[in-house]
Amino acid sequence: FGNYYFVNDGSTDLLMGDLNYDSIINVIDIVTMVNGILGGSFTADQIIVADLNSDGVINVIDIVSLVNIILD
Repeated sequence: FGNYYFVNDGSTDLLMGDLNYDSIINVIDIVTMVNGILGGSFTADQIIVADLNSDGVINVIDIVSLVNIILD
């Protein structure tokens, strides 16, 4: 997959899938995504980096995409 970045406000690079902003995509990001989906609570930046298929909805498809990024 490689790393994909979204430039937020022209100043901050956000690593797609990195929901806790530690520059590492791992199981902690999966747990954060699942908690956000179940609890309905994401920050504005988390909404950007969690929507991995860019369909405007954060759901199980994004979780599967995140797992695939980690496994590759």
